[in-house]
Amino acid sequence: MKKKERFVLEEIQIKEEQKQRILQNIAAEVEQKHWKYTPSLWEIFKGQLKYISAFCLGGQAACMLTVILLLGYFQERGGNTLTYLGVFSVAASYVGVFLLMELSRSRDYGTMELEQSCYLNLKQVWCIKMILFGCLDFVMFTVMILGIAGNTSCGAFRSMVYLLVPFVISNSAQLWVFTMLRGGRREYLQMGTGILAGGVSLIPLSNPQWYSMEYFGIWVLALAVSLGFFTREARQIYHKLEEGEIVCWS
Repeated sequence: MKKKERFVLEEIQIKEEQKQRILQNIAAEVEQKHWKYTPSLWEIFKGQLKYISAFCLGGQAACMLTVILLLGYFQERGGNTLTYLGVFSVAASYVGVFLLMELSRSRDYGTMELEQSCYLNLKQVWCIKMILFGCLDFVMFTVMILGIAGNTSCGAFRSMVYLLVPFVISNSAQLWVFTMLRGGRREYLQMGTGILAGGVSLIPLSNPQWYSMEYFGIWVLALAVSLGFFTREARQIYHKLEEGEIVCWS
């Protein structure tokens, strides 16, 4: 019977100094690793900019530039109260179109379905976009309000109410379109809704008395009612987004 051969492992000599040096290098590399990364608000905001449509952002910027140029033109030509109120009411009606078109892109291109299966916070994406477009809206409204208040007999508060009424009504109608429909060429319907709201905002110009202090209470009431409808539509969208209802029914 043949004996089995035994293998004896040769003992490897380890230099203690070299071992310690290698372990120290490994420890130094580990210390440099960032195990928990928490981006700043600016990093989050900057990272979302590349996902915003150049068309929507450019359209919003073009609207702001147009408002500034129109204000300068009216001041040079000496525009009257109805000119300022009429033109800027139409501009206020169209201010929110590009934001809702951008939100439509976020919803239509499968991101809502992606949120249900991947680590994607769609509400955060929408929040970043609303902050950016909201800042541009704030600049435009500030320019329009100061322009009306500085060149007409209307004060800043009345000018703000006169502009907010067509703005909120237009955005409420566009939000309803945003809620009811998905896919297709809905952005054209939203643009048409903004144009229609702009036309409706010109109706008070047929009777200049509507802009007098006597009828100001009606404007405040219209603003309150439209804000209520807008809030209702916004809450419905939030709940549908939170519960995934839009994904299930689309």
